Amino acid sequence: MSVLKRVFSDKVLWIAGTAAILTSIFISPPRLMDINWKTIASLLSMMIIIQIYDYLDFLKYYAAYLTNKAKTTQQMMLTLASLAFFGAMFLTNDVTILTLVPLFYELSKHIKINPIYPVIIIAMAANLGSIFTPFGNTHNLFLLTHYNLGIMQFFVMSAPITIVNFLAIFAITRFFPKDKIELSQLTAVELNIPSLALSAFVTVIIFLGIFSVIPMWGSLVAALLLVVFINPNILKSVDYSIVLIFMCFFIAVGNINRDPQIVSHLSGFIQTRTSAYLTSIITSQFISNVPTTILVSKFSTYVHAIFLGTNIGGLGTVVASLANLLAFKQYKFFFKKNPGKYLLAFSIINFTMLIIIGTIGYFMIDLFQ
Repeated sequence: MSVLKRVFSDKVLWIAGTAAILTSIFISPPRLMDINWKTIASLLSMMIIIQIYDYLDFLKYYAAYLTNKAKTTQQMMLTLASLAFFGAMFLTNDVTILTLVPLFYELSKHIKINPIYPVIIIAMAANLGSIFTPFGNTHNLFLLTHYNLGIMQFFVMSAPITIVNFLAIFAITRFFPKDKIELSQLTAVELNIPSLALSAFVTVIIFLGIFSVIPMWGSLVAALLLVVFINPNILKSVDYSIVLIFMCFFIAVGNINRDPQIVSHLSGFIQTRTSAYLTSIITSQFISNVPTTILVSKFSTYVHAIFLGTNIGGLGTVVASLANLLAFKQYKFFFKKNPGKYLLAFSIINFTMLIIIGTIGYFMIDLFQ
């Protein structure tokens, strides 16, 4: 029951479900063929393996180990930001935020620091780092399967902007002071090496499925067998609402795609790389980058522009990425004060970064097409 309650309390799912129902009533009857089943299988496989790593405290181990070595506030923030950046590449931006914000809450008990800025930087670093891999951001998995991208094609797109993003995150941590801190009292985490080794092997199988080297359904079966072996209760922690959200948006966009007038209008609106890029960024600010990816990709073949636009578009408003909302909820839950100041600081920092990285991205959209 707790799983169902969590799934159906997701507001984004209600929006996606409403969109699917309304387009089915007023535009076109739904069709199962509109659902990209490879994307669904990829999502489910990755969410299972990510929850396994979370259960095994993989990121918590390195977070505790590295932050214990930090001697100044600036070093601590660089460590946390780096953990968020690189951790999100493999464990998704959501799981990284869910791991590191509680860790920072424990750290904040031992140091004097305004918690608003560290939480914002953790969320931003997770968003920007997750761009690098197809499973860091859920909509990257969709782009991978929708455009049938190969391994090299994807990483040729993601590597340059990832380098830019890390330099930006490194630069922003320089604004924190070099106040001395002592964090040696933090509890170390023990790792289950055999389970982690087996999980790494299954991750490779999932990776091969995502890039169509082996059937994706085989990867899903491998993930299910692994979770049953380690602890079946992990399945209760999987965010099934993400799968349902994708299915609803697939249905809604499929319905829209069968209306000639709408198709003609949208296709005409996204005729160039620049328009696909800017549309992806701007639309993400209002409806989040996941539904934006599904919508825009149906009417444009400029995959690199959409990839950059939707990923960079996760910066900006608090709704531009689900990870932003999650970080805000985590901030309110742990720190319980000044949510208005958090949103103000979040908006200023995020829109500044959106303008800077968005401008750099604009000059990259003609590459690798």
